Amino acid sequence: MTKTIEQSQTRLQEILDIEIKNISKLQVSYEHILEEIRDARRHIYENLDRLQQNTIRELETIHASLNAYLEDNTKRCLEFISKLNGYGTQLKDNMSPERSFITFRKCLDEIAATESLIKSMKQNDAMEIKHQPNHILNECLEECTDLGKITSCIGEPQHDVDPNKIVCIQDMSQYNVQTDNMNCNITDMCEAPDGEFVILDYTNCCVKLLDQAYRVVDQLKLPTPPWSMCNINLFEVAVTVSEYDADALNGIRVLLVDNREIIQIKALKMDHVCRGIAYHNTDLFVTSGTALYQYTIDGRFVEKLYEDSSGDNTGNVRVHGNFPILI
Repeated sequence: MTKTIEQSQTRLQEILDIEIKNISKLQVSYEHILEEIRDARRHIYENLDRLQQNTIRELETIHASLNAYLEDNTKRCLEFISKLNGYGTQLKDNMSPERSFITFRKCLDEIAATESLIKSMKQNDAMEIKHQPNHILNECLEECTDLGKITSCIGEPQHDVDPNKIVCIQDMSQYNVQTDNMNCNITDMCEAPDGEFVILDYTNCCVKLLDQAYRVVDQLKLPTPPWSMCNINLFEVAVTVSEYDADALNGIRVLLVDNREIIQIKALKMDHVCRGIAYHNTDLFVTSGTALYQYTIDGRFVEKLYEDSSGDNTGNVRVHGNFPILI
């Protein structure tokens, strides 16, 4: 019995040590997610500030144009009033018939010009600036219920991986994921939160979602072939799409994978070929085949980190440990 008690105590102590570590890890993940939520709000505010500045700039441009137009009309009215007053005064004076006739003709011309101005200005009685709210933006915000999905991962074992361990294939199975006329050319894949798999079909220019039985449950067509992808959070993946040369369609597609569906939520355009991709510390690292670029998660260029133009395909990118590496 004493031995049994000791074994139970040992097992309980092991579980206790694990739970104490889990509490620390939970706090770290909580603080990390909280910072991500704040970053998401900050990005929304930055975009709202940009929209506000663009709208105010357009308002100021239109206001300045209309104000200059009205000030010009005001100036012309005052000039006509002054001229007509002058002709009225001259016609009352004693002048020779010839002088009086000339003044009378000039007065008639001025009156005709005045009538033309009055007629054109009557059309501007209701001059004002109007604003048409962006209802699409408001509806989009009203439909949102949160800044992102919050899920818990309980009971998933954590494994320490030996970097020197040799990995061996113990079993292999084949599955048919072809849904098009052309044979599939799978260039990359990753696992979705529900145990499903997202695969890239280069030949048929699409992203496919497989269930746990490896059946195709959804697919998303792309305008140009997909090369590589990476997870950027629990429900979103970033996919590089590119032709072999620089093209207007080259870039990154951010996809939402949830409820057995693939939905494109963002398209980021790049001015270079896009092949390998990795996500690290809220930034995207993209290779063109010969160079490594760093971008923010919303597609803003940060810097070119490395370039080797000795060949057409001198490297890809993956995240290893705490930093991206070329392979």
